[in-house]
Amino acid sequence: MQPISPQQKTPATNHMSQQIKKKSPRTLLWIIAGLSIITGVFSSYSLAQRIHNFNEDRDAPLYSFIDIQLESFDMYGHAFSISETTIDDAPYLKILWADQELLLPVAIPPRHELPTLFDRQVDWMSMMLMADRSGMSLKELEAKVISGEVTPRLVIATRTPFGSEPTKEKHFDSIEHEEDWAWGESRRDLWRFNFYEMNQDGSITTHDPLRFPESGKSLQRRQNNAKLKGEPIPERQEGEIVEYTWQYGAALKVSPRAPAITFENQALRAAGWTLPTAAASILILIASVFFAIAPARVTE
Repeated sequence: MQPISPQQKTPATNHMSQQIKKKSPRTLLWIIAGLSIITGVFSSYSLAQRIHNFNEDRDAPLYSFIDIQLESFDMYGHAFSISETTIDDAPYLKILWADQELLLPVAIPPRHELPTLFDRQVDWMSMMLMADRSGMSLKELEAKVISGEVTPRLVIATRTPFGSEPTKEKHFDSIEHEEDWAWGESRRDLWRFNFYEMNQDGSITTHDPLRFPESGKSLQRRQNNAKLKGEPIPERQEGEIVEYTWQYGAALKVSPRAPAITFENQALRAAGWTLPTAAASILILIASVFFAIAPARVTE
């Protein structure tokens, strides 16, 4: 019996070679899919670990807030009351705390007759109890507040549209607009936030007014333009709310839109190679599985 030469293959040999040719591409795709799963799991775990380590190492408090919608109550042994009043035809909120009085001009007059004071002033004012619960769950914080181990702070936050001066140069003077309600709700870079704290000794602390931080993209764009022009590199300006502070959380209570993120204090800055690797693994996995299960191409 003579060996079969490569040019003289039997029908069985031809059938086997055809089967190998048909299976090899799909087998390769399944191998790629399996490797993508392994790579994706490893990179995703590494990404989660890096974010966890970033948050563990970041020494910042974690504040919890509870909205208060009572027009009068007692706290710290002092009486508190809030009411609406008019002075020289201008609407105000009158706040009495112990023997202190505070008048707040209404930044956004209500457009509808709503049942309660807090409903009418919800667009610009919020009153809340605040406490730092770092290292505690909400239930643990609640238990410590009830037992007296943690004393919450009573604060009022307000938002004033067009209350801050522009911090960037104007590039589109031809589309300047009036200070109406719609633009006031859109131009969050011009919002001014004020914070008032009712202290345990009966005094009222008026904290410095602040504004939302400039977005990371905007700051980076200004810095790149300064580099191109050979000018000093601009830094963040004073008067911005710092992320992870209680003022940041309180400002969100009176804001219809959250601020754009900054780049300096984001956990994803610690992601490194893990984020693009995890994303690429998912894309490769989807593509390889899609082609692996696709029906065979008809050639006849």
